[in-house]
Amino acid sequence: MNWKTITLLTSCLIWATASTLLAQDADATEEPPKSWESGAGIGLDFAQLLQINPKQGAGQNRVGFGSATNFFANYKKNRTLWENQASWQFGMQRLGSGVINQGTGETKIPFQKAIDELRIGSKYGYQIKPDGKLYYATLFSLLSQVTPTYQGNDDYPGNFVRDAFETGLPRSKFFSPATVQLSVGLDYKPTENLSIYYSPLGAKFIIVSDDVIAIQGVHGNPVVRDADGNVVSFDNTDSQLGSTLRAGYSNSFLDDRIALTSSLLLFSNYLNNPENVDLDWNNSLSYEIFKNFKANLLLNVFYDDDMRVQITDFTAPGGVNGLGKRVSVTQQLLLTYAVVF
Repeated sequence: MNWKTITLLTSCLIWATASTLLAQDADATEEPPKSWESGAGIGLDFAQLLQINPKQGAGQNRVGFGSATNFFANYKKNRTLWENQASWQFGMQRLGSGVINQGTGETKIPFQKAIDELRIGSKYGYQIKPDGKLYYATLFSLLSQVTPTYQGNDDYPGNFVRDAFETGLPRSKFFSPATVQLSVGLDYKPTENLSIYYSPLGAKFIIVSDDVIAIQGVHGNPVVRDADGNVVSFDNTDSQLGSTLRAGYSNSFLDDRIALTSSLLLFSNYLNNPENVDLDWNNSLSYEIFKNFKANLLLNVFYDDDMRVQITDFTAPGGVNGLGKRVSVTQQLLLTYAVVF
């Protein structure tokens, strides 16, 4: 039995287990009452500067904006607990004015992408004993981008939202790449604010659906190269089998004016370098300025042993010096409006 077959069977087992647990809870009463809590928030940032005939040393024109939207929907009734979250962070900016090549009037300087990250997560739990702290649980997560990204050139390095330099080589787009994780395990909830989930057996898929992007071999999908480093074959999906640990904490302070949320997801791939643990750590700290209006600080720390990221080098053009395996850190400060319903 090869590892692809094992991964497929694992995925089937996960969903079969989830369906069984849902059926158990549905049979508890003829018409079980539902208890949902849901809410959404949106945060925006915007910056604009226009200069006509600027003074010497005055700087460049600038326009930029960003957003962070999030949604949650949680169901809790009897021994069932189902938690769902979705978020999308996006931002882009343009510095300067005019065209990208001196002497041409055809292509304006394009917008650069600052961040583009879509996250969807769902955890279903069924309490082992009434009033107990342990749950049988299943966990699903998705990480992808939404809009295409194109690389610049030596004169204008960066990641752009359109192919202004006519390379025909997108660096990323929706589901290229995407990381999908499925697992079954136990969830320990000692308090309402803390949960610790562990699965000894789960599946992880790195999906690069676009062949043009997959052949670049930078997102973790398998590629085979010849002696000269040229790609001779590739797969669009890397299927992994391993263990998953997820810890989540949320709390509020100062009469709910300050809210802290932290979620840590760890994955060890049994099939390849299990000692190199993948990390995805998300943090949110918010302060309510007045009702429903908050200042929000977001921080993400990310590492995937199969992915190569842009290596930050403040002495290099564009601040990037090649690709490699590194810890990626993302921080965003926003003013947000949140509603719970």
